[in-house]
Amino acid sequence: MQLFSTAPSFDDPIGLLMACHNRILGHCDTLARLPGYLSAHGSDDEARQAIRRILRYFHTAARLHHADEEENLFPFLLAHFDFPIHLRASLRNLALQHRDLETAWEDLAKDLEDVSMDHRRTLSPERFISMHRAHIALENDEIFPIAARLLSVGMLDEIGSAMRTRHSGAKP
Repeated sequence: MQLFSTAPSFDDPIGLLMACHNRILGHCDTLARLPGYLSAHGSDDEARQAIRRILRYFHTAARLHHADEEENLFPFLLAHFDFPIHLRASLRNLALQHRDLETAWEDLAKDLEDVSMDHRRTLSPERFISMHRAHIALENDEIFPIAARLLSVGMLDEIGSAMRTRHSGAKP
């Protein structure tokens, strides 16, 4: 019997990356509800708290997540002789998409900060949300299952160790 659910650790880097995706999607769900909430309630305490959580997450954890994939997971996959040829271009494109996601985040972050200071009452996060959902779907449905199958325990340990080192140097 398991009394407490536990999040994956750096010992399970693929599981940890997928858990991060779930958090990103949860924040995207909040972002999707936020415009309607703002329309009905304005930038009240609840809206400002949600915005602070979203800002904190995407300013720190999401950036670390991109680095985890680009610097650790993706190179191992591209170097693996059994990684499917038809997915190699997609994998390289995922790294490029991270730049697009980061640019979209910078624009949305400014809007969120304006809303939290009550300098504006409207928000349009749809582009940011749709970009993340499509990006995550490809990684979760195509890339991560192959990674879990192809990468050895030693490779996964190396990826997890590098991720642990990166995250231990991050400030909350």
